[in-house]
Amino acid sequence: MSNRIYAATTYVGLLAKAAAYGVRAATTRRAVERMQSRYQDRADSARYLSEAMTKLEVDEPTTTAYMEVATLSQSAADHVGAIVSEADALSADAEQLSEANTAQHGRMADANRTHDVQMADRSFIKRT
Repeated sequence: MSNRIYAATTYVGLLAKAAAYGVRAATTRRAVERMQSRYQDRADSARYLSEAMTKLEVDEPTTTAYMEVATLSQSAADHVGAIVSEADALSADAEQLSEANTAQHGRMADANRTHDVQMADRSFIKRT
């Protein structure tokens, strides 16, 4: 009987960990998306300023510096975009983990919930 309780406890803990993993993956994805948006906004702004200064005949080192900031910010946004894709994969993996655990251990959890055998008091059960 103690093996059933231990297995049920392990199963519940495993599902909780899988769910927490999924939540963390989704939270990370949203944070990374916000970062990508900020880099993209900076790139667009620096590009706009560089182009505007060029039309206003501002000195070349200044316009070039702004265009370099735009290029670097765009590169950062693109790299962060790759991280967003990986975060999507991470979320999908977490979901698959949860589904696999439910499929593998769900019957045991159902049996523990619906059995008609009185369970022993936890204080008498010790892990070996």
